Amino acid sequence: MSGSSGDGNIPSVNRPNQNENCEGLVINTNLASPQAEVINALNPGDLLEITIASDQGPIQAINQAGNLAGNIISREQVKLLNCIISGTLYEAEVLSINDGQCNIQIRSI
Repeated sequence: MSGSSGDGNIPSVNRPNQNENCEGLVINTNLASPQAEVINALNPGDLLEITIASDQGPIQAINQAGNLAGNIISREQVKLLNCIISGTLYEAEVLSINDGQCNIQIRSI
């Protein structure tokens, strides 16, 4: 007999599940819609707080002064959003800044 096993163990894309490893999630990406006045004051090694505007997003990177540096767009953004909603805290380290693009690494704290 062929077909799916029908075990119902397929996680929903839009809901966290108990097997999701939120603490192990690491994302390397560029900030979307970077805010030039904030980005220009950043240096490699600086840390940004990762927050959400609502439980629907967007996911935002905020500098130490509380200013928006840019948004997070990634293949893993749904998982990241779900992990933040479920209580995992994240920060982003600035890896590089080139021609207005800010490359970051997001990880749990």
